[in-house]
Amino acid sequence: MKRMKADIGGESGDKYANPYSRKPEGVKNMFARVAKVYDPINRAMCFGLDILWRKRLVRTLLPPERRECGAKIIDVACGSGDVSLETLIAYPAAEVVGVDFCPEMLNAAKRKLSGSPHCARAEFMEADCEKLPFGGESFDGATLAFGFRNFNDRQKCLLEIFRVLKPGAVMAMLEVSRGSPLIRPIQKLFMCGFVPAVARMLGGDSRDYSYLGERAMSYPPKAEVESMFAEAGFCGIRTESMGFGMVAITSAKKPSGGGVS
Repeated sequence: MKRMKADIGGESGDKYANPYSRKPEGVKNMFARVAKVYDPINRAMCFGLDILWRKRLVRTLLPPERRECGAKIIDVACGSGDVSLETLIAYPAAEVVGVDFCPEMLNAAKRKLSGSPHCARAEFMEADCEKLPFGGESFDGATLAFGFRNFNDRQKCLLEIFRVLKPGAVMAMLEVSRGSPLIRPIQKLFMCGFVPAVARMLGGDSRDYSYLGERAMSYPPKAEVESMFAEAGFCGIRTESMGFGMVAITSAKKPSGGGVS
């Protein structure tokens, strides 16, 4: 565990881990290590339910009457491109820009879409969510899946996403969630025991997934997450729990009156 502490930053096993104590370069290196096995481990640890969760996430972005329109969507912390691809499938006229700070993850996303008929509508670029390289009011929607808990400054990232969205645009986030007091012990056993074991069996480093499990267990409660969205300027904030309360989709809208640009 010494390597993990030196590489990631912060004390392993903290009850309420502080995201500001994490070293961004260490987290980046961790995702570079897991890039090759990221998809199979995700499928196994979620029993394939993550596919359904991502479909539901994407369908919260645009109302049915706008699904044939040429919307431009940003997929923040796009990872291996699952949400980007699902967005392109769900909205056949949309364009997607996937951003991530890990080149290895971006390469995995590019490979995934290279044989897809939707690849011409996708673009991937390396970028830090705390300083997105886009002008204000550039996008018609934003997605973020299982990346928020790893951000160094979550509030700053929300402010940046708010800035690049057009007025009236929706942000939809899929992330872990705090289970009920009854579910919490099971959630801890699953995230800190089962998931690292699955990762090890599929060729990953169990220490990397132990770290991710600890971050999941220290993730803020629903009310705090919604408060962060509100402080960033979003309105119409909703949280939909899934997976026995262990994951949730938080969606919100940039007010039609505009905001930070």
